[in-house]
Amino acid sequence: MTRETNYNSEELAAFVAANQPKIVHDQAIAFNIIMASIEKEHGGLFFLDAPGGTVKTFVTNLILAKVRQKKSIALAVASSGIAATLLDGGRTAHSAFKLPLDLSHQEYPSCNISKASAKAKVLQRCKLIIWE
Repeated sequence: MTRETNYNSEELAAFVAANQPKIVHDQAIAFNIIMASIEKEHGGLFFLDAPGGTVKTFVTNLILAKVRQKKSIALAVASSGIAATLLDGGRTAHSAFKLPLDLSHQEYPSCNISKASAKAKVLQRCKLIIWE
């Protein structure tokens, strides 16, 4: 739990204040819709789809910072280690969710997270999961 809540709110607020004005119209629409859904606890699935080089990762990191500055838990995961390094606080999905790496040896593969574990508590309190 410490890793997911050990962010400096003042630094994150400064990052958001400095970078939110830099996003363009379409990015601002996505940012505002996602943030409104989080703040109103509506939930949902959102897909940011755009060609490479259109700063999706920048917008993603801005959303992560905005959620974390409020002391909420936001997880950033990716399918590969290289992609995970581009996300602030990112890690691989198989590490974050204890996903099995070799599915051929299990008839019914599933995450290995017990209901009472610290990882389960993080997932229960989590306001946002970004999977790049």
